Amino acid sequence: MSGTSDSPSSWDAIVVGGGPGGSTAAWSLARDGARVLVLDAARFPRVKLCAGWVTPTVWRALEIDPADYPCTIQPFQEATLEVDGEVHETRWPRTVSYGIIRKEFDDHLLRRAEAAGAVIREGTRVQAIVRQGTKTVVQAGEATLEAAVVIGAGGHHCPVARAFGEVSQEEAVVVARESETRLGTERLRELTARHGTPELFAEPDFRGYGWFFTKGDFLNLGIGCMGDGGGNDLHRRCDAMVERLRADGRLPADLALEPFRGHAYAIHVTRPRRVSGDGFFLVGDAAGLARGVSGEGIGPAVQSARAAAEAVLARDARAAARYAETLMDLYGTGEPGLLGRLVDLAPRWVTENVARTICRTPVLRRRMIFEGAFGMG
Repeated sequence: MSGTSDSPSSWDAIVVGGGPGGSTAAWSLARDGARVLVLDAARFPRVKLCAGWVTPTVWRALEIDPADYPCTIQPFQEATLEVDGEVHETRWPRTVSYGIIRKEFDDHLLRRAEAAGAVIREGTRVQAIVRQGTKTVVQAGEATLEAAVVIGAGGHHCPVARAFGEVSQEEAVVVARESETRLGTERLRELTARHGTPELFAEPDFRGYGWFFTKGDFLNLGIGCMGDGGGNDLHRRCDAMVERLRADGRLPADLALEPFRGHAYAIHVTRPRRVSGDGFFLVGDAAGLARGVSGEGIGPAVQSARAAAEAVLARDARAAARYAETLMDLYGTGEPGLLGRLVDLAPRWVTENVARTICRTPVLRRRMIFEGAFGMG
């Protein structure tokens, strides 16, 4: 695949967003000879809060052996889920996922794309995107750029999604607050007997969950919930979780944490976005692909990025439609099925009791929560 002109403003593909989805798409395209430009408003390595675990399936999609990954990596084969003060443990006979630090992970993937030939422009914010004939024109900073294809990988508020994705105001949105602090392995081992294991906490109304995850030298602490309660609801939940952790000794009063930061993302359950069309593809959170219940987004970002790159390289009239079909095969339509509609109609106490039963029953917890919602196993 060759460049569309000799001008440095013209590219085969422009990728907006340098996270796991954007860098994976850029790497896939560049190593096949495409002229690829990646734009990101941040400068890497940048802080990107995330509970942060990567399953074996995702490592395979990235074509990276976890043993060769040079940054913080925490393999685990067990996880806990606390419900109403009771801790339920789930174990596997093998490693089911690997904890990572997003600041390191994202930078590693972006540099890999750069080494493959992609051009990276950090600290560059996209102001406007329009389709003109067979080209898409991107205004970024002082530059006017054009490409045959634009890939939107800029997260929930991705400008490509806003321009072309038919984003609905009725999307199901999750809001989260997280803190990640480097405390040292020895200090973290003093805080919890489960160092290296994700410790999850179901919210009393089952509309979200919190986590306490020690990865090497780092503590990642956070909470996420459905966003219809507003920011005050999220802050209240976060404060309550911190109080519980202080009470049981996992957060001593003198322990200094990095400030909590907030973010939001759409989950793939209702009113899905238009993920592809004439000259554009959306991947990961920009496409609203985060898993329902868990909000896990690294896996969908990487898998959709590989599929988008394949569609771009195919260069045929059905590429965009085929990409949308691929995402449907992988993640479904996003519309609730009969069971989902029945859950919506059921009284809150019924759904809470069903959720409580699933969390407390070992086989259901393993299959529906950890393996189903989080993609482990």
